[in-house]
Amino acid sequence: MPDANNDIVLDIKAIHKSFDDLEVLKGISMQVNRGEVVAVIGPSGGGKSTLLRCATTLEKVDLGKIVIGGDVLCDTVDGRCVYCDKKLEKEIRSKFGLVFQNFNLFPHFSVRRNITEALIHVHKKSKDEADKICKELLTKMELVEKADAYPCNLSGGQQQRVSIARALATNPEIIFFDEPTSALDPELTKGVLKVIKDLAREKMTMVIVTHEMSFARDVADRIVFMDGGVIVEEGPAYELVTNPKQERTKAFLAGY
Repeated sequence: MPDANNDIVLDIKAIHKSFDDLEVLKGISMQVNRGEVVAVIGPSGGGKSTLLRCATTLEKVDLGKIVIGGDVLCDTVDGRCVYCDKKLEKEIRSKFGLVFQNFNLFPHFSVRRNITEALIHVHKKSKDEADKICKELLTKMELVEKADAYPCNLSGGQQQRVSIARALATNPEIIFFDEPTSALDPELTKGVLKVIKDLAREKMTMVIVTHEMSFARDVADRIVFMDGGVIVEEGPAYELVTNPKQERTKAFLAGY
């Protein structure tokens, strides 16, 4: 059954996730509104990537509730987490894009095919329509001349921009970024961050796990600081970075 509030694109309520005896998420709750950019920061092992993996169906939560684009992905019933049926889960997956830190492009596909494959075979677009979308996105990424190149012939920054184009191709309601610049050197990082800044100006709804503090401060509407599987502090981006309230947040940011 859909949840009612159309302004909330992502609604996570009290989710728990353990791997064997290690509880990685300890009752996390957060909401992301349409057009909002939320940066998730914190030390390694704090649960940031696991949170993203649970929100994007790559991991299943043990308890809690996740609603994406108004559709309930999972909810807790009688003390256990129950997921929606496969048909609805597929529909929910079509509502979000995911950009990984290591690009995850198909190495044997050209740039064009990396972007058009899902459009043609999953979203049933015609080849002409898929090619048109691909060209528009590659123009936006300043990569139109690379349409027939293969990932091995691209720099890391170019590969990441192709990944972003692929995530945008299906016109998702929200895009998740998992450390989108961590595999890049500082020079290549600039181009990727510029693309994400442009998307923020266009009011694309985004959740970005990042270690780029100045980027999070300047681009995000809100920052969520996680440590030890809980949200320690959250608030308006500039305010949280320049004037954190919690001692743990202050200690973390002092390292930047």
